[in-house]
Amino acid sequence: MDEALWVDELYKAFWRTLPGMLHAEAQGLAHTLGLAPSRDVPWSAVFSNEITLAAPALLAEAMPGVRGATVQDALLAHLLAVIEAFGTDRIKDRQVRPTWQLEAILAHARRARDVALRRVAPGVDDPAIDFARADDASLLAIEAERALLASGAPAGFSRYYALSLAKQSVGFPASIALAHAAGWTAAQREVLSRMLSSVWLGLQLHDDVMDWQDDYQRGGAWAVVLASELRSRAQGEPHDDDDDDGGGGAARAEDRGAGGALYRSAVAYGPLGTPPWGIAATPKAQSEPPASVAPSSLIPVRRMVLDSGVLAVMLDGARRCFRAARRRAAVLGARRIATWAEGREAQARELARCEAESPGFANRAHALNAWAKAVLA
Repeated sequence: MDEALWVDELYKAFWRTLPGMLHAEAQGLAHTLGLAPSRDVPWSAVFSNEITLAAPALLAEAMPGVRGATVQDALLAHLLAVIEAFGTDRIKDRQVRPTWQLEAILAHARRARDVALRRVAPGVDDPAIDFARADDASLLAIEAERALLASGAPAGFSRYYALSLAKQSVGFPASIALAHAAGWTAAQREVLSRMLSSVWLGLQLHDDVMDWQDDYQRGGAWAVVLASELRSRAQGEPHDDDDDDGGGGAARAEDRGAGGALYRSAVAYGPLGTPPWGIAATPKAQSEPPASVAPSSLIPVRRMVLDSGVLAVMLDGARRCFRAARRRAAVLGARRIATWAEGREAQARELARCEAESPGFANRAHALNAWAKAVLA
């Protein structure tokens, strides 16, 4: 199966079911949400990794007995869940204007998502495949996380991991429903849930390193919050994470998975401000290389973040997550995901090393790469 082709074909089939007055807006939805530089960019080209929109399809090789139509239904449910999550978040974050057309498309996406999921695992009663429950968890998490960032109070890695996992809620149901269709045991589904936790948390860590300056200027960034916590510790002040080790907790966090104790506590906390599906692969066009000097208001914050070493710690946390994802994918027989995770593990390892040796390296490399893609392509 060509996942990119199916993502675009399934999304096209979805928007063609909408009322005619919504067709144009639905076709350019990625651009409307600020995820693509033009209306012509298909969803398959929006993200920097294939797993964001196509996780169930990548799992299909480990489920040879599942019909192709069932895999496509799971893929449709998953990609619509991700797209809807992005849209809802952008509206709540006031990054896009909530027009009636946009809200109608997102409502149709939720309904089509739920219908597709019921075709994957009809009659299965499992909270892990309940999109309504996942929606509630995500929304609660978003509100709590934004309140935390607005408060300016420091918070540690345990809180961060919990919130990040809660944010991933809609990224689990379709793949777990497909596992039900394949007849996987509860133990196998638990390994799958943990593998997905590892993937989503690893992507979130990477994203929050690369975009921390933009996030901070929009209202708050976890790199700043975590760096503040590390600084308060160094000064001997009380901190909120009694069991946090400043980075190694990533393995513990994702080990407990979407169905574990940490996931349940994360629902109470709330996640980060944007879904953790990865960074946009197609940057907005720029005519000049990125500036090397940060805005004056950001300079003291940037210095604090870089001096803390928190970005290298976060990148090493991403490495740990991708390593866990690789191992769990291998156990499940999901070779393509294992190979993908191995590549991301190596990338995170190198970025963490370079960041530790030269603070700010990851952001400089990311900005230069984005400029090169936009200008030199």
